[in-house]
Amino acid sequence: MDLIAMESQAYQELVDRLNRIEQYVERTSHLLQDIDEELEMSTQDLVETLMISDSTLYRWRKRNLIRYRYTESGEVRYSFKSILIALKCNRLRVSGIRNGDLIGRMNRFKDNLIINSCIHPKT
Repeated sequence: MDLIAMESQAYQELVDRLNRIEQYVERTSHLLQDIDEELEMSTQDLVETLMISDSTLYRWRKRNLIRYRYTESGEVRYSFKSILIALKCNRLRVSGIRNGDLIGRMNRFKDNLIINSCIHPKT
C-alpha cells in the first residue's frame, strides 16, 4: 500500500511540474506575441537590419506593403509584426537575400532589443 501511495505522490508531483512548465510556456508565448504587436522600428532600424536603402523602404510604404505611422516629431515608425508577416508571405523581397535570412535578422533585432532591455532596464 505504501508503494502505491509513493507512486501516486510521485505522479502528482510530476503532473504539478508539467503544469507549471505549461503555464510558463503560455506566459512566455503571450509575452512574445505582445512584443510583436507593440514593437515598432525606426527607419534606421529597418535599413540596418534588412540592409536596404531608404528608397526601398519608401517604395514599400508607397505600395502599402507594410504598416507605418508618423510620430509627433514627423519620424516614421514601422510595425515589426507587419514587416515580419510581409516577409513570411513573400510580399517583400530584397535582392540577393533569401527571405528566411531576412526573417532571421528581424528576430535577432527583437531578441537583441529584449536582451538589452534586461541588461540595461530603464529606471
